[in-house]
Amino acid sequence: MSIALGALVSAHELDKETLKLLKKLGFETLSISFWETLGEIDLDALAAEVHTSGLEVAALSIWGNPLQKEETAEGWKRLISGASRFGDPFVTGFAGRVPGSSVEDSLESWKALFSELLDLAHQNNCKGLLMENCRLGDTWKQGKWNIAINDDAFNLLFSMLADERLGLEWEPCHQVEAFVDPVAQLSRWLDRIKHIHGKDARVDWEALKTFGLFAKRKAIHTTLPGMGDTDWHALCSLLEEGGYQGSIDLETTGSSFFEDLEGKGKALSYLKACRH
Repeated sequence: MSIALGALVSAHELDKETLKLLKKLGFETLSISFWETLGEIDLDALAAEVHTSGLEVAALSIWGNPLQKEETAEGWKRLISGASRFGDPFVTGFAGRVPGSSVEDSLESWKALFSELLDLAHQNNCKGLLMENCRLGDTWKQGKWNIAINDDAFNLLFSMLADERLGLEWEPCHQVEAFVDPVAQLSRWLDRIKHIHGKDARVDWEALKTFGLFAKRKAIHTTLPGMGDTDWHALCSLLEEGGYQGSIDLETTGSSFFEDLEGKGKALSYLKACRH
């Protein structure tokens, strides 16, 4: 079975017309995202509208720090409780972090919250909870968003909560930004990676060698698949050999998914050529 290819779209951009457009463009799955809070959204109405599009919902995601913002933690809980309305999606987001603290110093708070979330997932037969690996500038020693940022952190998290419904939502972009080989990391965590964002990055080595990593001029640029440094052919082969059952959902590099639809179309065609 081929890897499904879809779109990661903010909930506020979804309506009857945009859903119809996504289907027309050839997307097969949909990931629906929220920033920090669900607000007053009517999940029943959203689910009903999405069902009419024929797009399978791969993930419901809330981006924010659930160890700091109660609205974000509540958003996780609402999505877990309401996930079945959208079919059988994963619920995903950042692991969170105690603001200003190290990975280790955030672990107990993380464990307390995610133990509760996993209990709720089991009660509601939610497919699984996935931690996205974006660090948003966080380091091992301190940060304000996320502790699920690298292999060492993954090992700590899964050693503290060894629940089959806990996994990773992953993308090559953040590995390229950290100078980690994406395909090698995927091979190490293939059994835990259940959903993938279609986003990549490209290193401008000349700028990096001239100005360094922390200069005004950016040496690493976010891209769509096909325009970055990741070998997506190798990545898809590895996924298929490992029996991957999830999707790859394109993530916009701008503020709206519906900007640069020509570029999204090229990226979608490229990924279709990478899968078997």
